[in-house]
Amino acid sequence: MTTSNPSTDTTKPPVVWDLPLRIFHWALAIAVSVCLYTGINGGFYEMDWHMISGYVVLGLLLFRLGWGIVGPRHARFTALIHGPVAIWQWIRPALRREPLAVAGHNPLAGWFILITLLVLLLQAGTGLFATDDIFADGPLRHLAPSEFLGMTQNEFLRMATRIHRRGELIILVLVGLHLFAILAHRVYLREHLVGAMITGRRKGAPEEAGIDSQRILLGLVVAATAAGLTWYIINL
Repeated sequence: MTTSNPSTDTTKPPVVWDLPLRIFHWALAIAVSVCLYTGINGGFYEMDWHMISGYVVLGLLLFRLGWGIVGPRHARFTALIHGPVAIWQWIRPALRREPLAVAGHNPLAGWFILITLLVLLLQAGTGLFATDDIFADGPLRHLAPSEFLGMTQNEFLRMATRIHRRGELIILVLVGLHLFAILAHRVYLREHLVGAMITGRRKGAPEEAGIDSQRILLGLVVAATAAGLTWYIINL
């Protein structure tokens, strides 16, 4: 197997992450940060922004679900799923500071992304039903099932609220792990992931890993569909 040393690679790296995916990444980072800040601090004014940013997160996640199916190859969910053998084959040389040349996200990062997306989907979904019984109610509270797995409607709402509140801690942990991974790649593996997620070009990726098109028009269609679905959901 070949290895890549980004510090000595002088060729122009290929574009592996398309523009819609990069916009999604940074928009999600901002929206989740606003959600965490306003959710932890609370307050009437903060909760307004918490709900607005939550709707943005939901729309972005719906976009990512669609883009994970129709987007370029490195944006698709199939590119994020790897078996334990592939994960170990990447970890072993990475521990020697000789990471394998991979296209897009490495096998370990792929699973981390999937887990993060699932946690955020659960957080956004429970937020639609969460309530503090004072002044902040999720937009779908009135659609809570009268009976769910033996629970009454009020019990269902309390469960959704409890999951939503505790989910903040899980997301904080995931954010911390993500920042630690970025730092480890920068210091230990000498990979500039922040710059790569801005330009879309990743040093060390095989040349054949580059994408042929940014698919801007398709990205706009998926984004518009996600925005429409979000508006429909919160106005049910």
